[in-house]
Amino acid sequence: MSELLLELKGVSKTFPGVKALDDVHFQLKSGQIHALMGENGAGKSTFIKVITGVHKPDCGEMYIDGKKVDFINPREATAMGIAAIYQHVTCYPDLSVAENIFVGHEVISPKLKKMNWKEMRDKAALYLKQLGTDIDPKTTMGNLSVAQQQIVEIAKALSINARIIIMDEPTAALSKRESEELYRITLQLRDEGKGIIFISHRFEDMYRVASQVTVLRDSKYIGSWPVDGIEQEKLIYAMVGRELKQMYPPKSNEIGDEVFRAEGLYKTGYFADVSFDVRAGEIVALSGLVGAGRSEVCAAIFGHWPLDKGKLTLNGAAVSPNSPRAAMKLGIGYLPEDRQKQGLILDWSIGKNITLATLDQHAKRGLLSVKSENETAERLSQLVGVKCTSIQDLASSLSGGNQQKVIVAKLLASSLKFIMLDEPTKGVDVGAKYAIYEIMRELSAEGIGILMVSSEMPEVLGMSDRVVVMREGRVMCVLNTHETSQEAILEASMMRRNQAG
Repeated sequence: MSELLLELKGVSKTFPGVKALDDVHFQLKSGQIHALMGENGAGKSTFIKVITGVHKPDCGEMYIDGKKVDFINPREATAMGIAAIYQHVTCYPDLSVAENIFVGHEVISPKLKKMNWKEMRDKAALYLKQLGTDIDPKTTMGNLSVAQQQIVEIAKALSINARIIIMDEPTAALSKRESEELYRITLQLRDEGKGIIFISHRFEDMYRVASQVTVLRDSKYIGSWPVDGIEQEKLIYAMVGRELKQMYPPKSNEIGDEVFRAEGLYKTGYFADVSFDVRAGEIVALSGLVGAGRSEVCAAIFGHWPLDKGKLTLNGAAVSPNSPRAAMKLGIGYLPEDRQKQGLILDWSIGKNITLATLDQHAKRGLLSVKSENETAERLSQLVGVKCTSIQDLASSLSGGNQQKVIVAKLLASSLKFIMLDEPTKGVDVGAKYAIYEIMRELSAEGIGILMVSSEMPEVLGMSDRVVVMREGRVMCVLNTHETSQEAILEASMMRRNQAG
């Protein structure tokens, strides 16, 4: 038997007008975690779909245990022990955990020819116990957190005796603690002899669990290296095709007068007595653990829901936006954390999404000028570097990083004075991250005040001038970035308010 559990040789896949995979090679051993990295649009999704039988490659060969395979459909891949766990969990939220684990391969009683619910629940409990979790198999799937749903998906992989498990951006929506739990389970699966393909934009994930890393760029195979045998700078170069002198663009502008101030903001059940200010040309980070109330504060400022108490000041004048539309008219912009549900209309074109909030600028006497719309959308999409064939492409056709750029372009379509960016680089590759950081620096240099919510400490320290640390809905302290550290921010986010002083 071959020492390789899975091997791809010269695999290519073309769609109309798009070369999705071009002569890709890949090797996976039993008991190995192999990271796959690359920018959005590098071909990673097509790579997964070829392995799982969704797409048939145009040319090239795939081997399992040294034997050539040629899947016609996903069921054949499943039968060979291949399972995929996606960033956005594909589950049936109204069914139980046990039903989700056994969907498609239910246990049927041979005598009664009916589903054996007890056996399925018992087996589901066993798989979950193997993973070190106490999730009840009877629990409705929709009542679980994203992290718990991913664990159920892993249990589902165990239920089909999967030997090759593909994890696609599994930590993108998880907290630090939840990510650590996923790492534990992943390493456990490795020790049990599973072969794991771990796809992630986060270097932390790769260093934490993988022993080998393969890079794709522009649908092509660039190379494969031992994780401890390649420097991060060289890995970034392999991914983006150019050298990034530093991860965060240097700051060149001076900080000016106050642009925005929040005083004593209250929203029952979410946050209390929140105060901070943002000056022209300044990037202020809103930091804290998941559940600290950061996103809720931004949503309230943007008029998504009314404040119980508090005062907002923009350029010295008191404002009280009662809706997102009112906030935008005042010059307040917001990039939400969930870009797909709150930031975009996925079934609309890129151009329509960009101009959505500024339709009045392209209308005369009640008639919308499509030409004016398209000109603005084209200009802004090029400005932020959206990779697409046309602004008429659907937003759903874009990679995560390019979807994020479309939302940034939508913000730029308005004349804004203060912008809130909630996890602006979440689930975005290293090249797109740098592009977004450059846009933030340019906006800041133009005198726009920026409030950035981020859970990534290097991003907080690399991009902000000051850090507002929150815990359980309250501001613990405000720190100058050049005088603080990752440890100090984390300590402040975990302490009680009287300790923070």
